[in-house]
Amino acid sequence: MRITALFGAAAAFALTACQPSESMKAEWSAMQQTREAQLAEAGERWRRAYEAQDWETLRSLYTDDAVLMTHGTERIEGADNIITFLQRLPNAGASVGFQFDNEEVVLGGNYGPDNVGFVTAKYRMDIAFPGSDPTIVAGRSFLVYKWQDGEWKLWRDMDNQAPDVVAEDFE
Repeated sequence: MRITALFGAAAAFALTACQPSESMKAEWSAMQQTREAQLAEAGERWRRAYEAQDWETLRSLYTDDAVLMTHGTERIEGADNIITFLQRLPNAGASVGFQFDNEEVVLGGNYGPDNVGFVTAKYRMDIAFPGSDPTIVAGRSFLVYKWQDGEWKLWRDMDNQAPDVVAEDFE
């Protein structure tokens, strides 16, 4: 009986001794807010690199084992293969512009490990070949990012054309 009581007292002491201070809580909260803001900004960083055709920077925004699952295409595995796929329209002479509207930005927490973040976003893609009318594609993306090397890197990208997302949403 004494051992049980002694163990209980030691456990209670250990739990109270390990409580984070208010400054540690504030520091953790600030770090989480910063990471969430960086996650929310990740799509804009991707857009700028793509539109500048800065393929090296764009490649650096992906994990090596990234996967792209976009509407109407087969699964594309690996960051280098994804970049090759993304280069196809500019290499064929098209100008391509994107717009994104984040609908939800979630850090891991209850939904996964702290080094994972999720973004659901509406997108609009304008594709214009010289001498042709532009094609406009609108839809929704579900993006999974991993925190790697001090930044959010795209790990899984699933895009679809959704009936509730239209080009006019971006005007």
